[in-house]
Amino acid sequence: MRMRSRNLWVWLYFFVTGMALSLVLSGLLIVAQSSPTMAVSSSVPTVEFGGSRVPSWQSISFDRLPPIASSGSYYASSDIISQLGYDPSRSWTKGQKPEEYLALGDFQDSFSLENFDLDIISQIVGLDLDSVSLASLGLMPFQTLQSLVDGIESLAEFPIREVLPVQDLIEQAVGRVNVHQTIGEFLERAPHLGELAFADLPLDGYALRDIPNLDITPIERFKDWQRTLIGDIPGLSQVPFSDFPNPPAAVGNGVGIVDVVFGAAEQQRQRTISGSTIEGFEVSCEAGCAHVELSGTESILGRQWISGKYQETRGGFGVLAAVNGGKEPVGRHLFGDAFKVVLWDMDETTGTATSAMFFRMCQRGIPDLGCTPYFIGPLHFMTYQEMDSIFLGQLEAGDPSVVSTPTQVAISEMQAISSSEFQPNSKPSTSASAKRRIGKSFVASESLSSFLPPTLSCSNRYQGVVLDAFAVSLSQIEGDYDTVGVFTCDSQGYCGRGLGAMQFMSYRDDVRSKILAKSGGKQFLARLDQGESVSREQLLYYFSPVDQQDLFEADARHLIDVASQEIDPKTGDYFTDNRLLERIAQMHFGGVAVPIDSPATDIHQEYSVQSYGSEVASNYQRVVASMGCP
Repeated sequence: MRMRSRNLWVWLYFFVTGMALSLVLSGLLIVAQSSPTMAVSSSVPTVEFGGSRVPSWQSISFDRLPPIASSGSYYASSDIISQLGYDPSRSWTKGQKPEEYLALGDFQDSFSLENFDLDIISQIVGLDLDSVSLASLGLMPFQTLQSLVDGIESLAEFPIREVLPVQDLIEQAVGRVNVHQTIGEFLERAPHLGELAFADLPLDGYALRDIPNLDITPIERFKDWQRTLIGDIPGLSQVPFSDFPNPPAAVGNGVGIVDVVFGAAEQQRQRTISGSTIEGFEVSCEAGCAHVELSGTESILGRQWISGKYQETRGGFGVLAAVNGGKEPVGRHLFGDAFKVVLWDMDETTGTATSAMFFRMCQRGIPDLGCTPYFIGPLHFMTYQEMDSIFLGQLEAGDPSVVSTPTQVAISEMQAISSSEFQPNSKPSTSASAKRRIGKSFVASESLSSFLPPTLSCSNRYQGVVLDAFAVSLSQIEGDYDTVGVFTCDSQGYCGRGLGAMQFMSYRDDVRSKILAKSGGKQFLARLDQGESVSREQLLYYFSPVDQQDLFEADARHLIDVASQEIDPKTGDYFTDNRLLERIAQMHFGGVAVPIDSPATDIHQEYSVQSYGSEVASNYQRVVASMGCP
């Protein structure tokens, strides 16, 4: 169908700067000719990887990660509290560091931090355990006498008097005891005292070394270790990620180029590479589709990574999957399951996109409650400019029938865009790809002078018709450079699709000549002739904006020549002025031989020959006035 909703001032921009655009599109569509950069700014240290930048994990630790940018919380249900035996509720405040709200259990399926012991951690970060208080070990308040004995190998064999915290815990409960007996012997005689809790003891009065072998006991052997915060394990927040038992690593080696950054005005994006582990990573977007459009290899070219600030999808598993309404921002898992990489802020004016990290909460083991969606974030990660290389990881086929849900941010911005119709956009763009972007997301305006590129020329005339203005007038109705029309056949049996900003039919000899001049053009035409679908990217390659410009120039002059020699039935004289414009547009719409002012419509039944000519002429007058042409 005709794409009236798309404003095509970008068509004119490219019309008068066609050769420059041709070079840009060559870089866009033919990867070998592009010149990506690696000038990526980042909140984390980075290294080069396969032509892109990735985090330098040996220089990154929890205490070096950026603070979280928004507050949040999770409040457990009474059923979950009952199953666990404790309340796992958690909250975090904007500005907090991740070690203050992330727990060991959140990484049981990824970093495996529970395999650490304090001795290993101290060697990595240079921590003197002799100076560490027992109170600084956050898992101690969760321990009972029995759980400590079960966790620390051979602790039961030590006499009570040799383990001061144990002696004080027992005597605090029952008074003086035989401190020469072993801890194991004591528990055999009084097993019920195994429930004595270290939370009842003032732990700041003891050194960590006061409990033998505690420092060489793996964290996973302690009761309820999963609920311990990262910052409550001495030294753990300083351990480089590269030294984790299961360190993060690049998943796959896909690399693309940030081609164009788009805002929330975008709609109907199906060729995505973003989603979730539950829904796959080809989740489509219907509205509010702020994203980065990518270039690169054939499998990457033209695909979209949707911003998770604007779109969310289903995530998580198990009981905890219900947290946050079961939703998480769309994104990718570039470095495993510990966190999710999400594109976040999209700034069209500067061609800048930021990415963020999102974490989740997990409760595995017994009971196994699964993991929440990745909803704890954002933490600023990396920033990209158009033409920067970007690591994409492993690209896998997904299910494009799955559709994401707009966030409140997307809804608010879409409402703002809708309410700004017919209002001039006073915010200039500094992005190199700005003109192309505006052509895809711009909303039509009655005040056009704010949008016309300064290089438009009133002197580009033919027999009094300002060709630049006429091009815009047609483009407002027909579509973008990458618009592919529906497959249709005319009364003479010619079948094809309307192509590009002027919807030139694919069966036209001049159109076919342009396409056949490209490698693979014959096969592309065969697909068009058979009614098969073709992509926007294919159209831009085989029938480029420069090709479309050339045909428009020739076509417009020919139509003007023909129309100016016809007699206007309304005046009995040659077509002139506004009626000439109407007749030229009618010929563009229905062919040179189309009857004057015919009520006949095309397959869309949106315009008749007459109404099409009238609207183009009306558009033309408005554009010419906005250009200030005499």
